Amino acid sequence: MVWRNVVNALIGIWFIISPVVLGYSVRSGQMVTTIIGGIILLVLAGSAALADEARGASWIQYITGLVGIWFIFAPWVLSFVNRPGEFWMSFILGIIALVLSAWSLASVPRTAEPPAKPQMHS
Repeated sequence: MVWRNVVNALIGIWFIISPVVLGYSVRSGQMVTTIIGGIILLVLAGSAALADEARGASWIQYITGLVGIWFIFAPWVLSFVNRPGEFWMSFILGIIALVLSAWSLASVPRTAEPPAKPQMHS
């Protein structure tokens, strides 16, 4: 499961630097959402890659999966489907982030049922 989180963290790094590398830093809406999504992926997936406790937190995988879904739909929401490089980057890496998050979520160990509440006897 660690490698899946490492890959998602690397995708996060790419999304953080991609506005400058691909030259779309002049489109502020797309740039801001890409950087924020990238930071979320980097911080959450990175923490899950580095710490056993974070790796066992299923909410981290849910959030990174939601970020992946955002990147899948962002080209249509932010109107950059007509720019193929940016479109395919967002779409493909969004799918990869979503799949890796779902796969990691399926690997999170399930805890036992919580103990029953003690009954009060009078």
